[in-house]
Amino acid sequence: MITKKFISLISGGFDSPLAAILMIKQGFSPIFLSFLTSDDETHSMRNKVINLITFLKRLTNINVKIYFIDFDYSLNNLKLKCERKLTCILCKRLMLRIAKRISILENTNIIVTGDILGEQASQTLDNLYNYNDIIKDFIILRPLIAYDKNEVINAVRELGLYNLISQSSASCLFNPQYPETHAKTKEVEYSEINVNISGLVDKALGKAEIVIL
Repeated sequence: MITKKFISLISGGFDSPLAAILMIKQGFSPIFLSFLTSDDETHSMRNKVINLITFLKRLTNINVKIYFIDFDYSLNNLKLKCERKLTCILCKRLMLRIAKRISILENTNIIVTGDILGEQASQTLDNLYNYNDIIKDFIILRPLIAYDKNEVINAVRELGLYNLISQSSASCLFNPQYPETHAKTKEVEYSEINVNISGLVDKALGKAEIVIL
């Protein structure tokens, strides 16, 4: 069932906040999902995401919910047990599985990401194909898929978000030195056999922090 709510994957970068804004302007209501992926003693990424969403809340007339997922345990499993070059793809597949579970809880089937074609290793055309089996029966929207980075930055400047997003914060520590950019589906699926995927999803959601703004 299609609803006016959507699950918005959001980080501290330029792309995902803009994707959320474009959907909000179309009359959709966001439920945010953010993955914290570092030993961040000052909670810089979490605080940055909260500040970003506080800004975005001005565009809505409702309270906004955020799910924060501590992703270190999951990514350590992927790093240690799966082919290293696939970490980014496996990470994104796990994120989408978690987003699906939250979608069901929140009574929507729409997931929005800030993907830009070719922007990162996980966003090449070949690698985007490797998420299709994960999002079966759900709708994944990528409002920025044909944007280039300059277009995103210019749009963020116009919205008054540039300085906030430009603030430094903790970043992911799990990126492989040589990420795969043209992964084969069988290779990805074979690598996932080495970990308990459903167990990682359950554990991540069991420890999720929910914040209402």
